[in-house]
Amino acid sequence: MRAAQPSISVLYVEDEQSARDILGSVFESKYRFARLDAAENGEQGLALFKQHHHDIVITDISMPVMDGVEMAASIRDIAPETAIIVLTAHSGTRYLLDSIELGINNYVLKPVNYEKLFAAIDKNIAMITLKRKVASQHRFICKLSRAVEQSPSTVLITDERGEIEYANPKFFELTGYSPDEVMGKNPRILKSGTMSPAFYGALWRTIASGKEWYGEFLNRKKNGELYWESAAISPVIDETGTITNYVAVKEDITARKRAEEKIEALNAALADRARELESANADLEAFNYTVSHDLRNPLTIISSYSQLLLDKCGASLDEQGEKIVGIISHKAKQMEDLLSALIAFSKLSQQVIDKETVDLTAIASGIRAELHMKEPERQTGFCIQEGVSCCADKHLMHIVLSNLMGNAWKYTALKDEPQIEFGMAAADGKPVYFVRDNGVGFDMDKADRMFGTFQRLHTDGNFEGFGIGLATVQRIIDKHQGRIWAEGEPGKGATFFFSF
Repeated sequence: MRAAQPSISVLYVEDEQSARDILGSVFESKYRFARLDAAENGEQGLALFKQHHHDIVITDISMPVMDGVEMAASIRDIAPETAIIVLTAHSGTRYLLDSIELGINNYVLKPVNYEKLFAAIDKNIAMITLKRKVASQHRFICKLSRAVEQSPSTVLITDERGEIEYANPKFFELTGYSPDEVMGKNPRILKSGTMSPAFYGALWRTIASGKEWYGEFLNRKKNGELYWESAAISPVIDETGTITNYVAVKEDITARKRAEEKIEALNAALADRARELESANADLEAFNYTVSHDLRNPLTIISSYSQLLLDKCGASLDEQGEKIVGIISHKAKQMEDLLSALIAFSKLSQQVIDKETVDLTAIASGIRAELHMKEPERQTGFCIQEGVSCCADKHLMHIVLSNLMGNAWKYTALKDEPQIEFGMAAADGKPVYFVRDNGVGFDMDKADRMFGTFQRLHTDGNFEGFGIGLATVQRIIDKHQGRIWAEGEPGKGATFFFSF
């Protein structure tokens, strides 16, 4: 494949029209890659040069307005490297000396020997091409040099024996060494003493065989501080296949290594924590078994014998005796309900979420019916929004609404016109579900206690409870990666919100 010709611009200054026409015709056929501009005197030639900065100027000497020597002198002032070829019919010493003084590249006598002229043009084109190539290579080398000098990575170049010939500024910044302390030394000055001789042996065998090596070092800075770096080391091979140098490009990975160590420590701590949780779960299962069997059995016996005592001996008991037996039976029933609530609460942590589309309107309507059946004499107004649904565990959502609506039912018991509302609103483009009542309400200063286990904001005898219901709701919402909160005011009711 033929190499592409360089783009060359030529200025031809000649006062004879016929000479300009002849050279122009021959030039265009011989140098198709070049552009030729022509002028009839030195003044026009200088104006054209100032406009285009031609690579080669071919000029006659003796011309009207401004001669070739004067124009050449002006061009030299503007662009000293411009190639100038002089054509003249004069062979006088003065012209020759003027040409030499100006540094004229070539001197061709008229009548023009075009073979000699084109040889001169070819010579200057070759020189221009070579200069351009050298300049391009110089720019490329400068670009590479700047890239290495300004690189955020450490760059080391050693000779074939491994002695350092070059290190970029990042190396000195990282290690704390100065150039005088490093040049001619082996990179082993960075050894930390923690890497095995076999490690370095494998490294040198790899690169000495002409292959690249990748790995990590734990090295030591001049001040003794240890640091990690990731390295790629490559041999530099000349045209005969001989290794002349080695190049190492390294990156400080100390921060990453420390982060990995922290992650490993965290993973170990998490593993310990997991074992602790497994042990705690085992203890919880044992506790549930104890509650279910060892504690419930005595309570069942107490409750049964209390009822039997009333049935068999009720006639012989006075009013106070009957009251005492009734209290025993009632408290046994309360204790059994508390144990059931505790068991249900403890099982929530192990329950698997089975998500589906849940019709919350239907669940709320069912709970409303259950509450009315439990206390049919109560006249409580319900407002349940139609078409409310969510993606959640259906069984757990029943527990959530049962607790929230049950609380609303309980805390509106003393109101003349109790009202309970269930519905859905929007906040930040996401659905928020709520249960609202006009009951006793609560003090917002105590709201942070509301969802804790065994926490009750109303401890008077008008409202029974164990303080587990809202804690259960909180745990269920947490398992759905959701949020629950409440707003209220004493005597003006409460609203419980939850979202997923």
